[in-house]
Amino acid sequence: MRIDILAIGSRGDVQPYVALGLGLRGAGHCVRIVTLGGFEDFVQSRGLDHLAIGDTPQEIAKTSAGRDWIRRRTTVLGFLRGFVRVADSLIEEGIARYWQSCRGVEALITSPMGLLVGDHIGERLRIPLLLAQPAPPGLWTCYDWDGSKNLGTIVRGGLKGLIHATFHFAIWSQVRRSTNAARNRILQLPSLNLIAPFRASKRKTPILGAYSPLVAPKLPDWGDWIHVTGYWFLDDLQGWNPPCSLADFLESGPPPIFIGFGSTPFPRPEAATALIVQAVSRAGCRAVVVAGGSGLATGQLSSQVLSVDFVPHSWLFSRVCAAVHHGGAGVTGAALRAGVPSVVVPVFADQPFWASRVFELGAGPRPIPARHLTADNLANAIRATASREIQRRAAALGEQIRSENGIVRAVEIIDQYLGRGAALTAACQPMH
Repeated sequence: MRIDILAIGSRGDVQPYVALGLGLRGAGHCVRIVTLGGFEDFVQSRGLDHLAIGDTPQEIAKTSAGRDWIRRRTTVLGFLRGFVRVADSLIEEGIARYWQSCRGVEALITSPMGLLVGDHIGERLRIPLLLAQPAPPGLWTCYDWDGSKNLGTIVRGGLKGLIHATFHFAIWSQVRRSTNAARNRILQLPSLNLIAPFRASKRKTPILGAYSPLVAPKLPDWGDWIHVTGYWFLDDLQGWNPPCSLADFLESGPPPIFIGFGSTPFPRPEAATALIVQAVSRAGCRAVVVAGGSGLATGQLSSQVLSVDFVPHSWLFSRVCAAVHHGGAGVTGAALRAGVPSVVVPVFADQPFWASRVFELGAGPRPIPARHLTADNLANAIRATASREIQRRAAALGEQIRSENGIVRAVEIIDQYLGRGAALTAACQPMH
């Protein structure tokens, strides 16, 4: 079966969907990964087909809308306004580019951001659509994550569902005009009204949660169309070797800590770099900083801090004693699997959720919201990761997560939904 996976976002957003694509290809499907620009080499080097339907995340970040989003992302209102501006400019272009190249696709798997395009393409093609996401759905629930149910959990669960519904309604109300323009002009589909998202939620679109049930289990009052599969890790490191500076630094002293905040640029990268160097010095440890596209400086920042542009988490995390990160789903899962304590500095989106789960599971100290980060409180949090109890809990959780295989489970569920019988397509040609 020909399956497209829409994975819209940064590298950390795309990587687990590439892992899923490899699993689906191994099961006999023809798979193409649909992303923003800049991921061609990353995807095609794994042997998967690729299609870009927008500019690169770095190019988007340099637009006025992108810069505004980065600057205001630490508040809910700022995140919402910035996201709407970015999404509104991408929807029509994304639908137009994808529609030109989606003939022959038989099923669609989409990330939450990809749903802004994929939902309408799937409707036009009349093909099955599944939602795959790295965080739990924001549904009404009466339960807490430990399975408890009382008046407090009922109130919190209802409030969470209300906030989630309100947030998505606010986004839809702002992007509805551009979405309907693309539906009418490109797809020849009718316009959608303001309550369309609420009607769509009743369709019970299958949801695959790409995270461990040990971290966020499926709650008892969730429907049978919601699945928690386990993490989708991508560990293909063939041909990768660390730069000499990194290898030498790792060998020159005790295991360092990892510090990385993903590929979203810092509003003030110079100040953030200085803060990190000060915090490491005050904590009395060593650190490897992975700058990525964040704008942090690279090179030997001090005798205790080496900063590099890129290192695979699965390679580096077995060589560090703790991880400081922003709480993205990918880096959180990688740190948990490695069994190392995490200091989480959440910024926006699902990051505060993962930060709270790491703390509640005892795998790290209390998180530090990005807007409250200082050299002193970061240094204190780094020192706290040396706690025997935190190290014990992180190690135990890592051992359990390493025994899971989320990709195998996800492929099984996808095949069930697609009604895939014993016969497979005899030959699949690459899609262009």
